[in-house]
Amino acid sequence: MAILKVENLKKFFGGVKAVNGVSVEVEQGEVLGVIGPNGAGKTTFFNTICGVYNPDGGKIIFLDKEIQGLTSFQIARMGIARTFQIVKPFGDMTVLDNVISEKEKAGALSLGYIKRKSD
Repeated sequence: MAILKVENLKKFFGGVKAVNGVSVEVEQGEVLGVIGPNGAGKTTFFNTICGVYNPDGGKIIFLDKEIQGLTSFQIARMGIARTFQIVKPFGDMTVLDNVISEKEKAGALSLGYIKRKSD
């Protein structure tokens, strides 16, 4: 069962179709990559999933709940967050610790979130 489904996602900036009809399903534990040339819409795709931008069409479903239109803060608290292109901002920390520090900043590691994840 997919934990994340993106269906016919669209994001436009004026006449520019940055993301136009993208669909993908991500299964638990699956690792995927998105590739394409500069300007292909990769960052816009992730920003739209994470709530930085509201989509102009389509659905984003995480754990069977539609999340398009939620704020990035709300989405981060649900467990979806993005990192930026600084691969390891804290050089003395592991990759995992770097990722966790971003979730903490977004409030995703609240007591409720930790409890749900540990169940």
